[in-house]
Amino acid sequence: MRRVSFYRNYHFTEQDPLVPALRTILRDEHLKSSQAHEVTGLATQTIDNWINGKTRRPQNASSTNFAAALGYARRDELLPDGTVIPGYKKVRDLDWKEEAEKQADWILKTADRRAAQKEAEKKKKQTNGHKT
Repeated sequence: MRRVSFYRNYHFTEQDPLVPALRTILRDEHLKSSQAHEVTGLATQTIDNWINGKTRRPQNASSTNFAAALGYARRDELLPDGTVIPGYKKVRDLDWKEEAEKQADWILKTADRRAAQKEAEKKKKQTNGHKT
């Protein structure tokens, strides 16, 4: 069964109001989608879809991790009329080249770990009750 959510204080018709906040982060940091991908690990296509309007409502986990990897924390603004304006605040300065290298190292490390796990699983498999 499909559930429709209604928000009392904001009815977005095109995109979630979180998207302009994410767009602002990219603009403030002077990053392209591909550069943000190198730092955050989030797919370039996902970032492009946020920015170009194909994604109407980004997943909270993705947007939060994206912002955190770029040095931002979620800081929404509550207006007197009860309207919430989503936003982010810069909480730490990062060296993008260093962060991109850290991300690449992490990807290689996890790929090595996954390969080792697959190899271990192959060794555990038994054929006709005999170990190979």
